Amino acid sequence: MSSTNIGPSQRFHDAAAYLSSASSLSKVSNTTKLEVLYGLFKYVTVSQNPINSRPSIFDMTGRAKWDAWANTGKTYTNASEAEERYLQLAKDLGWEERGHPTADGAVDTPVSTSNQKEGEESIWDDDTVSKKRDGGGLGNKVSTVAMEDEGERKEGTLHSLVLSGNRRHVEELFDFSDEIDVDQLDDNGYTPLHLAADRGYLEIVQLLLSKGANAELKDEDEYTARDLAEIAGHEEIVALLKGK
Repeated sequence: MSSTNIGPSQRFHDAAAYLSSASSLSKVSNTTKLEVLYGLFKYVTVSQNPINSRPSIFDMTGRAKWDAWANTGKTYTNASEAEERYLQLAKDLGWEERGHPTADGAVDTPVSTSNQKEGEESIWDDDTVSKKRDGGGLGNKVSTVAMEDEGERKEGTLHSLVLSGNRRHVEELFDFSDEIDVDQLDDNGYTPLHLAADRGYLEIVQLLLSKGANAELKDEDEYTARDLAEIAGHEEIVALLKGK
């Protein structure tokens, strides 16, 4: 369950400001930037878990960031623990905490070492880092999956109806015509079953299988529908596709 954090400390704000323009980030792997720093940043500043649904397979950057956030939620038990980890990473990257205890035990507001201008977007909200869909980390290689806007997909096609998540509409299409190729590939090499499994649409997966969908077909990255469901964490679909 997602929980809203009380709010990050001034130390956290200072560290985040430093990291937004730290030259040392060029030496940090994309795995750290996304899976650790981005996830921790969102955990502490927004909520323990992502507040929106997981982006589609056509938005690889958004999906990588969502996964980083979700994985952080599974790793840490509270915002304080996540914040301390974030601060330690910031120190490892050169951030120097400037605050000092005062006479009454309070801590002076730290002086930011960042060159970030007021209102400038944080690096952790920048969509410049992409993740290859291999379930095992990040790299400079961009997936061959096209970043296609679903809104531009042709309306009424089997693929577009599957992406809508409405089983009834998909079923109506089959009722309308008995000549539909249930295993047809879209421009990106995905079958309707690939898309339904990746999105977690269990009822549509069941429908497609009942229409003879081949669960062994692979996409351009050599993934079956079951592989995509497993990567996305859709356990019921994974179980359903076993042995198919």
